[in-house]
Amino acid sequence: MKTISLNKIGGLCLCVGAALLTIPFFLQITFGGTPEEGFLIWRYFANEITSGGNLTLLYPIMSVLGIALLVFGVYTLNSLLQKEKEDGLLSLGTVLVILGSIGYMVVWSLDYHILWGQSVVGQEEWTDAALGVTMEIGIVVLFGFINWSGIQCLSSALAVRGYGNTTVMKITSVFAGLHVVNHIYTIFNLDPMSASSIMPFFIGMSLGQLVLLAFNVSLGMQMMKE
Repeated sequence: MKTISLNKIGGLCLCVGAALLTIPFFLQITFGGTPEEGFLIWRYFANEITSGGNLTLLYPIMSVLGIALLVFGVYTLNSLLQKEKEDGLLSLGTVLVILGSIGYMVVWSLDYHILWGQSVVGQEEWTDAALGVTMEIGIVVLFGFINWSGIQCLSSALAVRGYGNTTVMKITSVFAGLHVVNHIYTIFNLDPMSASSIMPFFIGMSLGQLVLLAFNVSLGMQMMKE
């Protein structure tokens, strides 16, 4: 039986992981909507989760698996490139991405907390569902700040090396830096009763999914060629 190289399995994980992470995100956007101004946004998103049916049960599985594959791909890429030439910025980015990814995994598990709690207590009485979403947003904003800081370091280091598609690396680096600022802005300006206060963050997340898809697939394809 032939073995598969680290380059190939790492690259494959980056490509597959990116797809698994992107599909649930955009399906949620497609089937969902946006909260009305003056409505408690945590309650709105809790209702969106509980009304999603079996798809809401599937999304966390796909996303957590996708994140795990991406973590392996990034870790493998860093290990291989460090053997060629030591790069502190690349290692820092890898660690930050892994730490941020752990937070995202926790966030997806909270969907089950909301869904199963809703089933046990009942829709009208289950006030903790909205609190579950509050926890999710808090973790996403904080760990997202860490994760995107890591992506900025990674893409910058890879752009300097000329690894992968240089244009994609540069675009990712600039976007990641702006999105880090977006996280900080959201932390200090979020109003739970104002949908407009969280929209810049969600627009950034939506664009970020596309940027990350291109970033990870570009890296994955490059790894599989080697």
